[in-house]
Amino acid sequence: MNGRALVPFLSCCAIAYSIPAAADVTIEEAEPRQYLSPMFHYLQLDDNREIGSKGLGGGLAYGREVADQWWWETEFAAYGLDSGTEFTTDFYQAALTTGLMYAFGDRRAFTPFVVGAVGVIRNDVVPDDDDDYGLHANVGLGVVTGPIFENGLKLRAEGRYMYDDYDGTSFNNTVGEGGFNDLRFSLGLEIPLGYTKVREVEKVVEKIVYKTKEVEVMVHEPDSDGDGIPDSRDECPDTLKGGEVDGKGCLLTNQTITFHNIGFEVNSDKVTASTRPVLERVAKALNAQTNFHIEVGGHTDSDGSAEYNEQLSKARAEAVRQYLIDQGVDADRLTAQGYGELDPVASNETASGKAMNRRVEFKVMEVRK
Repeated sequence: MNGRALVPFLSCCAIAYSIPAAADVTIEEAEPRQYLSPMFHYLQLDDNREIGSKGLGGGLAYGREVADQWWWETEFAAYGLDSGTEFTTDFYQAALTTGLMYAFGDRRAFTPFVVGAVGVIRNDVVPDDDDDYGLHANVGLGVVTGPIFENGLKLRAEGRYMYDDYDGTSFNNTVGEGGFNDLRFSLGLEIPLGYTKVREVEKVVEKIVYKTKEVEVMVHEPDSDGDGIPDSRDECPDTLKGGEVDGKGCLLTNQTITFHNIGFEVNSDKVTASTRPVLERVAKALNAQTNFHIEVGGHTDSDGSAEYNEQLSKARAEAVRQYLIDQGVDADRLTAQGYGELDPVASNETASGKAMNRRVEFKVMEVRK
């Protein structure tokens, strides 16, 4: 309870009830973000093939975030092409491509994207002597929705221009001069890997007793910075979240505050866009109470060499320190230290343990005189 006010009340009966508080929802995702995307494909075939006008198929794509708004995607797809002749074996294709996608957003909500890929395609035709491998390339536009279920499942739709340089003569004895140009329309799903949606619901029970006399009812007072000290008695507003405070709401020294929501680009010391609001709130807290020194400590998991991890953690700690300085924090109050993989807080044998070990810590040091 953050604080209370006493209010008199007069009644002649007694009741009790409970009120569920609003649920806190936490989204946990793998770093970097990844997904699998099964899709159904419809092909509109190039007239120069001189066979049927359509094809049907399916595919499975694997995507991985490589930078802000940039994704790498690899897809295997297979199609059946209508031969256009009754009682005749259809033609078949199988393609493996890889390429890049640019998303016009962070893909956590409805996001359009452009995509391009290149790879190899096999044409299985009649006669078998004309079966062949060829260059295959495609480019297109698409959209992906935000999560529609608790497991993060998304819907995806796209259209692509498809180029196939197959030059066999099996398409009704027609040579594909310059290759064939088809259109592909796709509908499918995106299944995120390492996605968890956690709901934490706190149940608050209020018991109000009504009698034929005045009683006192407790009412919660606001606590804007969530440090356990109500605003009416808080002499240090905007306290650093997660830190221990004294009875006046001011941060205590000789403690370490851990942040798992300060993220960096892959193998880089560049903070992600989603991290900037976190660091801006930290800077606001440091500027609100200036009687202590902060050591910014960077930590990694055990992937890679110990020397590389120490250098990377040091660079990331320096990047956080510089960002706080840019936000107006006195540079003399801040130091940076890289600890690499030397101080794990969880096992490096699991993905969740590695995620816990990739962290930034703020050590609150001696009081400034």
